Amino acid sequence: MPKSRSEDTLILFALTPGISIMTPVYNALRLLGNLKKDADPSSRFNIIFFQEDGPNYLENFTLNAEYMVMALKSLEPVIVKGNVGGGIFLGISIIIDVFKKVSEKSFRLIILTDSGTPKIAKLYVPVLETMIDQIKGMPFFIDTIRIDVEDQDEDAKMMRLAALCDGSINRINDIYSLPSLLEVLAWKRKTTQESITNRYHYNIPIENQQFYINLADNPQEVKKPETCSICFKKDYNAMVKCPNCGVVTHKICWALWAEDSSIGISHIFRCHNCYNLIKLEKDFIEKVKLAKSVKEAKILPHKDLSDIKDYLESLEKDGGPNILHIHDPMGIPAEEFIEEKLHTEEEISQNRGGSENEEEVKFILCPHCFKMITNQYKRCPNCHKNIK
Repeated sequence: MPKSRSEDTLILFALTPGISIMTPVYNALRLLGNLKKDADPSSRFNIIFFQEDGPNYLENFTLNAEYMVMALKSLEPVIVKGNVGGGIFLGISIIIDVFKKVSEKSFRLIILTDSGTPKIAKLYVPVLETMIDQIKGMPFFIDTIRIDVEDQDEDAKMMRLAALCDGSINRINDIYSLPSLLEVLAWKRKTTQESITNRYHYNIPIENQQFYINLADNPQEVKKPETCSICFKKDYNAMVKCPNCGVVTHKICWALWAEDSSIGISHIFRCHNCYNLIKLEKDFIEKVKLAKSVKEAKILPHKDLSDIKDYLESLEKDGGPNILHIHDPMGIPAEEFIEEKLHTEEEISQNRGGSENEEEVKFILCPHCFKMITNQYKRCPNCHKNIK
């Protein structure tokens, strides 16, 4: 049966100043926020929009949709038409960071486009497809809104991306129809795919598991006696702590906790205190499962939705989230990007495998840090780990 989860919505504002009028957009965002909050008080919102040198976005998802409107209004004079490819790339990066810290969420990216919206460079499409394929089981959906635009080639690219995550393409004739369409899209999406096997576990395809393994944090070792937050005993027995919230537990207690709270990969689970993704050694998890003499730890129950809402409220800042600004991750034209090859020729020659046969330059994601690079690198210039 299809399931519905608490949903975070990210708006990618790629409309064009001078073509699309802002007032209907503000009204539509307010309507979207009110409807989603009425249906589920734990619904949260974020928005991406562009200045000349790159995108802006809220530093955190917020429970108050009005902050999206306030962000747009505060920078309306400098807003330029948005780079959809760069916005999707940034949006997925933001969602990945949220997934790492918050459980029981699904994620929706709603892309607003018009006749002036720049096209996605074809060379970027495989990178975006890879990213979408890896996170679609969180679950993640893309809904694209095309306002008074007919472009079959660009429609095909957008449909190709949306189809990967059961998304949709929606067309309206003018900006004044936007509130009505967002009223329809305000309904939470159902997870029709078999990505979630029950409320807490995921069915993650083997080919995507390394992505989640790399995403999780290693616990930090504790070298002095502390009270375990699971079994409440204080001793020296292999204590570790969460690198995000600092909660301390026995390593073996976390291994037992992981058995019931993994995300679908046996050694990848969420911290029982802050939801951050944690990983232990797979062999250690298996040994704990097989050790019949191990005394079972006092396993804490999962937090219900009301607890999650309280937790999300605790993340809210007084006065709302700050607006962050970065350089566009896909802001360099594709041809220039290849020509420059990301770094100097000397750096590239150090990273190459030394083959005399030049292969076609393609964009890929580093499997460790998920930064966009080209297939000419054997070692990622960002995290310095081997690519192959």
